[in-house]
Amino acid sequence: MRFEIIALLAVAATTSAQSVVGTAYGYGAGATGGGDAAPVTPASNEELEQYLADDTKRVILLNREFDFTGKTASGAGCDKTTCSANSGGGQYYLGDLSCGGSDMTRVSSITYDAAGITPLKVGSNKSILGVGGKGVIKGKGLSIAKGASNVIIQGVEFTTINPGIVWGGDALDMQGGNTKIWVDHCKFSLVGRMFVVSHYDGAEATLSNNEFDGVTDTSATCNGNHYWTMMMIGKTDKFTLDKNYFHHVSGRAPKLGQDGVNSYFHAVNNLFEEMKGHAFDAYTGVRALVEGNAFVAVNQPSTEHAAGINTFVSKGGNACSSVFGRACLENSVDSSSGKLSSGYSSGFIAQLGKIDVPKPIEASKVAAYVKANAGPANLGASSSPAPAATATTAAAATPAPAAPIGSGFAAGTAKLYAQCGGQGFNGPARCEAPATCVKMNEWYSQCINSSSKFRRALGHY
Repeated sequence: MRFEIIALLAVAATTSAQSVVGTAYGYGAGATGGGDAAPVTPASNEELEQYLADDTKRVILLNREFDFTGKTASGAGCDKTTCSANSGGGQYYLGDLSCGGSDMTRVSSITYDAAGITPLKVGSNKSILGVGGKGVIKGKGLSIAKGASNVIIQGVEFTTINPGIVWGGDALDMQGGNTKIWVDHCKFSLVGRMFVVSHYDGAEATLSNNEFDGVTDTSATCNGNHYWTMMMIGKTDKFTLDKNYFHHVSGRAPKLGQDGVNSYFHAVNNLFEEMKGHAFDAYTGVRALVEGNAFVAVNQPSTEHAAGINTFVSKGGNACSSVFGRACLENSVDSSSGKLSSGYSSGFIAQLGKIDVPKPIEASKVAAYVKANAGPANLGASSSPAPAATATTAAAATPAPAAPIGSGFAAGTAKLYAQCGGQGFNGPARCEAPATCVKMNEWYSQCINSSSKFRRALGHY
């Protein structure tokens, strides 16, 4: 009986331990995802698909790898003669869309993983949370449905989506009309086409603390760098890019807008490193403030086209003062990188409103900070861990100390059986009487009633 009780507590801890870390900001402000809905942990690929698709409020915990690879299909396409998938480490191009031009050779049959071209649909009001760095979606991406809003994706890794095949699938796409989207502490690698793409009617989103890992054996530029990084070409796109790590990518990192489409971007404190191609590309209609970023061994921090856009601005000076209460941050470009060129028409910065990022840092500190904090494994690394009780046995556990003023923990008290501590947790660290905060493990502390049968059972061990 005692072991059954302990097992029940372990299950409760697992399902309750993971909650959204931090609060959405920038253009993704207001995203609450599944809110206070009871967490669910999908047991199969099919159950994951079901949980994601509708608009019901859900907190979906991913505590393992969900592998969609293994079922193959084939179709016609083409190969690039000067960067061949067959012999030069390039990519095949599935279908006809990219097969024009004298440099392309027709290929009658290209074998690919069928799952990659049909992403998982994501409806409104979802928190999709990787647990302890273990949440991985392999072989299939996510597609935020047209008109869907209020979605948080945090601590999830996306990988192995037909990496050798352009048009073999995107890791994350936004179908348009999407608002309150926050993608945080995720990792993207080995994808056939885009890591992230927004198109059609556009989106309002914040991408923060993510790692975009472009290391690949199948590169469209035949240099070991992934080309198709990020593209925001939707109508009225509004994106905040904050403290992301872009490395070993060769293009569209990111591509901002398209001619004739109005869109707004704030890119701050991102690290661009070891890139054998270009970072920023921008088009007419884009209004982009690029500040406080670090470029290390980047061939081309911005394209010539971006440099010719007056409202693609990397030197805002004092134009930020009236909006953010501070001067615009200087970018850092090391001696092994090319030139970060841009326009100088900064009047639009006043229209960015209250979308500044919390505590932006100087560009000189970006590399160390981003490497220590980006990606699923570092979720919570930038937040102080909540104080939790420590004891040699559960019976001797003492209440967690009250969170001191200014510690970063929420005021108030947590209810019975709620989380009260653990790495990355920033909610209330006090429990409602007569419960006390008991440390289960480094990730999770829970409010337990000292008179409960659970506490008495634990007291024997």
